[in-house]
This record gives sequence, structure tokens and C-alpha cells, in this order.
Amino acid sequence: MTRRSLALGLTATAALFVVTGCGSDDSPSADTTTHVSAPQVGLAPFTAAPAAPLSGAPLDRDALQRAALTLSELPADFDVVPDPVDDLGLAPAPESSEADKSRTDPAVCAQVLAPIATQAAGSVADLSDMFTGPDFTSIDQDSASYADGAAAAAAFEKLQTTLAGCAEYSGTDADGTTITYRVGGATNPNVGDASFAFRIITESGGFTLVADAIVAAVGATLTQVSATAPSPIAPDVLHSMASAAADRLRAQTP
Repeated sequence: MTRRSLALGLTATAALFVVTGCGSDDSPSADTTTHVSAPQVGLAPFTAAPAAPLSGAPLDRDALQRAALTLSELPADFDVVPDPVDDLGLAPAPESSEADKSRTDPAVCAQVLAPIATQAAGSVADLSDMFTGPDFTSIDQDSASYADGAAAAAAFEKLQTTLAGCAEYSGTDADGTTITYRVGGATNPNVGDASFAFRIITESGGFTLVADAIVAAVGATLTQVSATAPSPIAPDVLHSMASAAADRLRAQTP
């Protein structure tokens, strides 16, 4: 899950409502489609979950790739989003440009939507995959493997510290559009050696996206599986994907 994917999702959702609201005067649905309100989604306070003692050897990038979720473990009608650099051979995008108006206030909260390896530096290897589905939905997985269990536990704790300190924050996307974020917790998912779950509600221009995520530790590796859509994903579906991700990591762990 990245800040860019949420911002793009908000843009796509806004476009959907604009299109559906543009019926003709003779259309019987014109009056009903122009008044779409954001879903009312609950948000509980985020509470940190202690990391059990972790141990294990790190995985390299090839092992992380073998352990990554495949389409068979995702809901129907999802497709892989190709990586611009690795899959399409494009040059890496510049880290910043004069036209980029994105910001986050407070700045530290930009880490909430960053890959694990960015939030907790020092990983041995990392990998991110994105999938897109119907009705402006997306599923993301990112993983990071650390030198040992102690380093993985420290990363596990750092991710939660950031979440706990960013219950509400705001920012803009690259075009300068204002976005607000609210972060909350979820029931302990009990996945892998240690895990926690959280929810991010993102709002812009009256439109809302809900991202639910599970972070799990398996040995010295952390993986995050998230699903973003205008309405929350079914908890059992997210749990199933996170459990499959943990099992696949377990199969690669020495």
C-alpha cells in the first residue's frame, strides 16, 4: 500500500461519481446518482501488539519473490500491476520534481503508507507487488527481510510506533489536491509468528477510500498485505490472503 495508490484510487473514485452523475434529464436515475455520500466506516483506536521473540535467517529477493502472493490467492478478477522498472524496463522515476506538490503534515506520517523497508531501514532484501481489481479496488503486498530476528522485531515495533503517532494527519497529492487520513486499529489477526492489523480511511473532495492491512512477521521477515476500496474488504478475505502470505514465507525460510 502506498500513498500514490491511495491518491490514484481517490481520483478514480471521484471520476466514477462524476460519470454516474451525468445522466440526461430524461434518465430515471439522474436524481439518485448525483447524490452519493461517502460510506460511514468505523475506526477503532490503534493499539500496538507486542512482537513475540523472532528468530531466523534472512531471505534474499529471489526467495521473497517465490513467496509472494499469486493471483490464485487473491479474489477473482484481479490482475498484476507491472513494475515500471523491473517489468517494463523504464527508467526509475525521479525522487522529486518541481511539479510535484505532494506533502504530508506532520511529515513523519508519510511513513504510514511507505513500504516496510522504507519505514524500517536496514533490510537485507525487499519486494513490493500491486494488484488491481474491479470497482477501483487494489491489493498490495510488500515484504522486507532483516539480518536476524532481533532486527525484524525492531522493525515490527517501529511500524507500530509510527501508526500510533499518526491517528489523524493530512497532506496533498502530486497535483496539490488535499487529502486527509485517519488511522485506527483492528482485531489481532494471529498470523505468522507475530502480527497486527490497522485501517486507514482516506478522504478527498467528499470521496472516501478504506485501506485495511495486516502486517505479519515470519522469522526475520515482515510482510504487509493490504486491500483498498471505497468500502472495506471482508475481514475473512484479508485474513486468508495474509495467512497465505505467511505460509509462503514459512516455506522459504531456512
